[in-house]
Amino acid sequence: MTRPNLMLFLSCFVALTHKAFSLQCYQCDSSEDEFCPAFGFFDETKNALVDCYGLESATPGHMCVKISKSSPDTLYAKGWKTTIRRCASRSDFSVSWGCRYYIDEVGLYVETCYCSDKDGCNSANKLNSFVILTLILLSNVIF
Repeated sequence: MTRPNLMLFLSCFVALTHKAFSLQCYQCDSSEDEFCPAFGFFDETKNALVDCYGLESATPGHMCVKISKSSPDTLYAKGWKTTIRRCASRSDFSVSWGCRYYIDEVGLYVETCYCSDKDGCNSANKLNSFVILTLILLSNVIF
């Protein structure tokens, strides 16, 4: 193969494999987008996937993240909830798959879930089946 043909082949190969191996995630903010609900059903048909290494991605990265924050109800006011879905380049707790539940420094309940196993994995909480399976396995071991 001549040098120009080799360069053309390598350029095409890199372009095609980059697209094939790049992850696509949902990108929306419930405080700005009515089709990105904090409560209820997330309709995947009304939200587009964004290439995490593309120009449309607000945060480039190799995994998806879903961050939900909610305030507790008080005696005087009802609590609120917001959900952000986007690409992520690193996690807050050093794993690329799983969820973390905690209360932040101002008293908000925070649920942060990372995933990188398939396109659009941040559409909803896909870890429920994993948690249920783990509980079933643990109950079989204990009892």
